[in-house]
Amino acid sequence: MDEIEIRKQAIVMYLTNHKPSDICHRLSRSRPWFYKWKSRYENDPQDNWFTEHSRKPNNIKSTTSQEPEELVIQIRRKLENTLYAQIGAISIQWELSKLDMEPLPVWTIDRIIKKHNLSHKKPKVAKRKNDYPDYSHAFTHQMDIVGPRYLVNSKKKIYFFNIIDTNNHCVHINPLHTKASKGIVQAVIRFWQHFGIPDFLQMDNELAFRGSNRHPHSFGTLIRLALSQGVKPVFIPQSEPWRNGIIEKFNDTFDKKFYRTQTFNSFEDLAASTNQFEIFHNLNYRYSINKNQIPIEVHNSNLSMCILDKDFQIPQQIDVFDGEVIIIRLIRGDRKLNIFGEIFLLKAELVYKYVQAVISIEAQSLKIFCDDQLEEEFPYYVPVDWM
Repeated sequence: MDEIEIRKQAIVMYLTNHKPSDICHRLSRSRPWFYKWKSRYENDPQDNWFTEHSRKPNNIKSTTSQEPEELVIQIRRKLENTLYAQIGAISIQWELSKLDMEPLPVWTIDRIIKKHNLSHKKPKVAKRKNDYPDYSHAFTHQMDIVGPRYLVNSKKKIYFFNIIDTNNHCVHINPLHTKASKGIVQAVIRFWQHFGIPDFLQMDNELAFRGSNRHPHSFGTLIRLALSQGVKPVFIPQSEPWRNGIIEKFNDTFDKKFYRTQTFNSFEDLAASTNQFEIFHNLNYRYSINKNQIPIEVHNSNLSMCILDKDFQIPQQIDVFDGEVIIIRLIRGDRKLNIFGEIFLLKAELVYKYVQAVISIEAQSLKIFCDDQLEEEFPYYVPVDWM
């Protein structure tokens, strides 16, 4: 089924009273994608609502003054000779901004690079099939902790809690003194107040994310906050950080293009500069998956998302009575499934396969899925009124 047929199928399912979440799951599309084509259909159902609109600008400037063009060439060659540096148009744009001049548009920089034969095409790599349960196509936020890092002449640890929307690539960067869950939860709340509440919140198995080793069934504040807002926490396999690939890619850019390019005199100086880089990223970085739109443009085009109330405060106790927590694991030859330190022995047929262990709060059970098929089920008690 091609893309146009998928769009038509989504509207047919919508008109036959299917829920948006069911439509997105069955068609492997995000909620912003569904509401975009739903809006196109409702505005003009008789026309070719399912076709793409041209994004070609009405006016195209064909020339660039000689001085900026020469500056782009100099920066490009400097980056090519700098170990580990990124050399693309966005990197050049960032270097221009550090010179206190208005950055050229990305497409203008690309045109200059091609004009002077400075582009390097990468060989295409054939994609391989993977049965890993990927949530990045859904309305998902990925998050991660970077650190510890240190200021000049200081032994105090600094961490960065970074979170990104996988659909529009808007980011939120939070420098913190510790990895305690309190600062992480506050950062998640700020992100949801600006960029909406997702369907899934994906993370690694950091202790601050999940709660307590002593009481693994009694989830921490972050998981309980997510469940109370209808969000499903998703934990990637242990020792597989690439499964959180979108935020890991951003962390690499953040490290190379921001943190290692400057010297910070204090935590306050670092926080102010971090905020500037976050704003620059959301207003300037362009991703091919967004069809070269900047993140904030993609975000603003989605008018149907649910935004967390600006006055929201974390209650003293977060009671949860339903919802699901998803833990993805690769089952090895010992057949052991590790859920936050607790071991469950699975059947031999699941060896060397990725499974989704779904903790159901309402059913008080642990359900094991492989390729969307229920394979096993265990009782799993979760206190609903204890933090």
